[in-house]
Amino acid sequence: MNEIAVLTSGGLDSSILLADLARTNKTHPIYIRSGLRWENEEIDSLHNFIDDINNPLISKMVTLAIDGPSLYGQKHWSIEGKVPQYDAPDEQVYLPGRNIILIGLAAIWCSSRNISSIFLGSLKDNPFPDATDQFINDYSGILKCGLNKDISIHAPYRGKNKIELIRDFKYLPLNKTMTCMQPVGMIHCNACNKCKERRDAFTQACVEDKTKYNYEENS
Repeated sequence: MNEIAVLTSGGLDSSILLADLARTNKTHPIYIRSGLRWENEEIDSLHNFIDDINNPLISKMVTLAIDGPSLYGQKHWSIEGKVPQYDAPDEQVYLPGRNIILIGLAAIWCSSRNISSIFLGSLKDNPFPDATDQFINDYSGILKCGLNKDISIHAPYRGKNKIELIRDFKYLPLNKTMTCMQPVGMIHCNACNKCKERRDAFTQACVEDKTKYNYEENS
């Protein structure tokens, strides 16, 4: 049986990926802390999702960390929590080098444990430069060279969008996932770019959205 690592945020895409791959692989979920506003809620959601699907092939969650404020600044919107609003374009939620950091840290962890495959839930409509097929292929080569290990990066959903994922995996406890940049407890704010993206995807997929939203906003 293969032993793999999956970068997981507690969000819809990576949680689905985790459950999907764990059907046939011993799977290590890896969460990277970097001081962002929404991390505690994401981690709680990820624990709840893993507990709900109750798959013995999913190992205990691995948590790694970097100092995000030192990279982005104490006043950066992702640290302070003044996040881009409901109708903001994706470009406003870009965190420079996010996948470089996440994959790099996961690769170092994997290299000392003889795990050779890292998976991430990047979708085909991801507009950011560190989510392209070229980046993923090139970064795999750099990691192999720099770590002297045969480590490869995989993004099996690069040909899918969020609507397709919801339709294909509607049997999973998707309401246990967190796709929000300013949640209050386990309730989605319903006022940020990510909440709009999530709500629109469920609507277009014609799948009931059981997510808990703050209905004082954009209802």
